[in-house]
Amino acid sequence: MQQTHKYNNYEDYINFQLKKTSDKFKHRKWLGKEWRLKINIFKKLFNSNLELIQKSKKAICFGSRTGQEVVALKELGIEDTIGIDLHEFKPYTILGDIHNLDYIKDTFDFAFSNILDHSINPEKFISEVYRVLKKNGIFILHIQFGVDQDEYTEVIIENIDNIKTLCKSFKLLKTNEINSGIIAMNYEFVFQKL
Repeated sequence: MQQTHKYNNYEDYINFQLKKTSDKFKHRKWLGKEWRLKINIFKKLFNSNLELIQKSKKAICFGSRTGQEVVALKELGIEDTIGIDLHEFKPYTILGDIHNLDYIKDTFDFAFSNILDHSINPEKFISEVYRVLKKNGIFILHIQFGVDQDEYTEVIIENIDNIKTLCKSFKLLKTNEINSGIIAMNYEFVFQKL
């Protein structure tokens, strides 16, 4: 994976990423015309793995912005679902840092993320996901592969095998290309913590 930005310190990274999630114009877009559309897209994507996640009681979504993926999971029956992001959007997304999760070990049955490319330290992020997932917990990761990145991208995924290596602590259950419409993610990994 190729790093795209250099920062003087971690706080500079956080402040840069906050430019996107605290942008009022983007808020209106995410909470307006995109709101229900993205919920339905997430439901469709999660439905393709429903047999793996339907028994989950507690779920977390990383980098969930306004929380469409959280709402999708709630509507699919995982009522105890929360999202975290650097900018809070209650009630679905609370303040949190993907590199330093404020949860004890073995908290969640299911985890989802589509923001690996916005992580300044993917190894730390993935180790935190692993730590907070319960044994046999499922982790679904959506990435952009071979697609132009936005200015907030911190790492460019140059090879699918990079993800398999990064997530070697997990058991890889499946990978496949996805078509999510307006959401730029085009590749899905499904992992299990053993």
